Amino acid sequence: MRHVNTANTFHGASANWPAFLGMVALFLSITACGKKEAPKTSSEAPKPAAVSDAKIDAAIADALTPSEASAPTQSEVQNGLETQAEDILAKYPNKNAQDLLSVPEVNEALKVGLTKLSKDKGLQDQINNSVALAAKMKGLSGAPGTVGLDLDLKGYDHARKSRMVQAVISEDPKQIVRFLTEEIGEAAPELSFGGAQRASNGVALKETPPPTPK
Repeated sequence: MRHVNTANTFHGASANWPAFLGMVALFLSITACGKKEAPKTSSEAPKPAAVSDAKIDAAIADALTPSEASAPTQSEVQNGLETQAEDILAKYPNKNAQDLLSVPEVNEALKVGLTKLSKDKGLQDQINNSVALAAKMKGLSGAPGTVGLDLDLKGYDHARKSRMVQAVISEDPKQIVRFLTEEIGEAAPELSFGGAQRASNGVALKETPPPTPK
């Protein structure tokens, strides 16, 4: 298949694309501090200092809150995805971006990501809105259902393939949408002001013919 035609995946325009888990050990330690003993006025033994319920609750809540060092940061997650993507590219050095979507390490994650994306209308709208804006810049109406996003992935260089694979293997529809909208945004000047039918990053906008009257 030469191109990825996204008009068939979602209404209007979108992409036809084939977590970090961590364990946190929680330690609870509540220390009660006694008050200074007052001079004895009788033979009655001094009572221990009371620890209020509020202090106990606060100590528990503090203990159950993961520290910043215990949870992976966004940069750590992204670095992990980059490492995985580079390993995949090294394993399949002769495959273009289109072919990479079919290898097991990528394809299974792609199915998960697309399933999540198909259930999130807000994310779908982000793609559709990006396509509509690029279409209007090109002089098209950009109305829903009138234009589709067409991707040719075979010309991707190493860096772009890596970014694509990272987005897919994250299984995060937000990362997939971010990758697509960035590609559309990069292509928009070439498609509009440059007059190109297809941008150098493989993005093209194709008008969708109206349905044939019955």
